[in-house]
Amino acid sequence: MTKIFLSITTLLLITLQPTFAQTGSTGLTYLKLGVGGRALSMGEAYSALASDPTATFYNPAALRLSTSSQILLMHKEWIQDTKTEFFGATTSWNEFSFGVGVNATSISNIELRSVPGPPLGTFTARNTSIGISAAYTIDPNLSIGATGKFIYEKILVDVASGFAIDLGGLYTTPWDVRLAIVISNLGSINELDKTSSKLPTVVRFGGAYETLLQDVDGALTLSSDIVSFSGDSKTHWHLGTEFNYRHTFAIRAGYQTDYEAKSISGGVGVRYGLLYVDYAFVPFKYDLGATHTFSLGIEFP
Repeated sequence: MTKIFLSITTLLLITLQPTFAQTGSTGLTYLKLGVGGRALSMGEAYSALASDPTATFYNPAALRLSTSSQILLMHKEWIQDTKTEFFGATTSWNEFSFGVGVNATSISNIELRSVPGPPLGTFTARNTSIGISAAYTIDPNLSIGATGKFIYEKILVDVASGFAIDLGGLYTTPWDVRLAIVISNLGSINELDKTSSKLPTVVRFGGAYETLLQDVDGALTLSSDIVSFSGDSKTHWHLGTEFNYRHTFAIRAGYQTDYEAKSISGGVGVRYGLLYVDYAFVPFKYDLGATHTFSLGIEFP
């Protein structure tokens, strides 16, 4: 099974190579912004850990980490009047898992000018991504997955749309360490006012390990992702940790390297019956403020 996983990794890298050979910056930055209170509080080190509907964003193969049906709603207050709403749902059938994810990001209070001087008014830029995901379990230790996405962008009266796919793999080693590889946003979008943006292709190599702490009736999770964005000369290292007490209360922290304005994150989670609530706090430098993310999930037995 290790050979199969390495073959999938090689195939994904071959697919990616021409994408990263392109020069120039990318657009649709919202496709790089993470979702989910648990993921964001753990520094988005989540490609090998996404056992909730945010797997439709981080790694479609990770849909197989949970065979329960789930629904997740998220609201995120980001910097500069940027807000994101996320809806995700997952279910499973035999060796297959399926999911849907809707990411709606808006930037409000953008001033409108035709000539220098006072603004004529304000408007809101809107971006939406709608994805359908599927994952398949090859054997108990290996799963693969894919997401097909419709992408929509509107700035004032100009509209653009396109399609993209995400590909992912997840492998559990004999030592219970999970390894993941994901390539996201392979696709294109048509012209917005005579200019077409390149999608921000994202590559993630991830790992995660979870262990029980029987003396304190809890569990400790450690996770790590190496993340690269097309058009970005830096490679980022994401680290996350979580302590979960009695599967009821969790405290989390994360750290990210080589981002200009952010590095640390933190948050908490509470579960009661079918419901779970997660909160993430991410501070920014340079007086940009901080971001707050709230998630509400339902996991059906």
